[in-house]
Amino acid sequence: MWRASVVYWFVQFTGWGAFCILLAITRYAVGELDNTIYYQLAQLYILLIALSHSMRFVLLRFDWINLKLGPLIPRVITLNFISAIVLLIIVHFLSALYTEDNTFRAVEFFINSAIYSLFFMLWTAIYLTYHLIKKSREQELLTLKLVASNHEIELKTLRDQLNPHFLFNSLNSIRALIEIEPKVAKSAITTLSNLLRSSLLMGKKSLVTLSEELDLVQKYLELEKIRFEERLHFSFDIQAPSNLLIPPFIIQTLTENAIKHGISKSTQNGFIDVIALYKDDELIISVENSGTYRKEKTSNGIGLRNTKRRLQIQYNNDAQFTIFEHENKVKAQIKINFKNWSKKIN
Repeated sequence: MWRASVVYWFVQFTGWGAFCILLAITRYAVGELDNTIYYQLAQLYILLIALSHSMRFVLLRFDWINLKLGPLIPRVITLNFISAIVLLIIVHFLSALYTEDNTFRAVEFFINSAIYSLFFMLWTAIYLTYHLIKKSREQELLTLKLVASNHEIELKTLRDQLNPHFLFNSLNSIRALIEIEPKVAKSAITTLSNLLRSSLLMGKKSLVTLSEELDLVQKYLELEKIRFEERLHFSFDIQAPSNLLIPPFIIQTLTENAIKHGISKSTQNGFIDVIALYKDDELIISVENSGTYRKEKTSNGIGLRNTKRRLQIQYNNDAQFTIFEHENKVKAQIKINFKNWSKKIN
């Protein structure tokens, strides 16, 4: 507010000052510049500032700056013309103090009124344009805040959908062990407890480090290893900084999908490889599993739908998600361009 006030007065003083200097140059060009003219120009300078500031008071006091063009234009024209008349009346009476010629010339008076009305109109146009730009920027900021708020709510909703989904699948894994291998099931419950503790802590964050996410995935695969035994083999190949920030459960969801549609559907030994590669400010996360890709069954799951939506909200066009079959294995891949994304958030 203070800064806007300083800018306003600076423009007032310099703008009208430049106008009066231009009048002085015009008088000098015709050889009429003397002490009386200096006095008149100083007097005019003060009056122009005072009257334009009074016009600003009217615009703000009666909230004309928020009117539409239809009702605004006649009000502004009237205000400008009245201000010009007031200016010339004051100038006429003040000139009587130092000149002998005090004759009122109606035609000259109204011509000058029209001329000064145009100058006041220009001042008003500049002032209203400034407010229009300011209002537009405020509206844009408000819109951005609303969009950000809506995105945050949507992200939270998507994360909340993932937690029950994740728990449901984990409990199903343990249920299969209770009757046939109770000791293994007991160990699995302990692993699940640690897993849930980590997931609850991560679920409160909008971003987690790559190392936190991979630790969760490790615990999840250890839990599934208890269930599938030799049918599941997994490995990690991480060539990326551990402190990179990514959305929580993003790799875990891909891993869970690989278990559901790959390992659990096969009676043969299978594998899951978690790969993270960071190069040229781009993070490539891949979860590969044995099996075949069935698009109609795999891509419509809630986990993958949420993954796509979360990446879109978090990174816009700086992240892509694809899933495809390559060399007899299914590959779910996420690419995040940290270079472009960091520029936007800065």
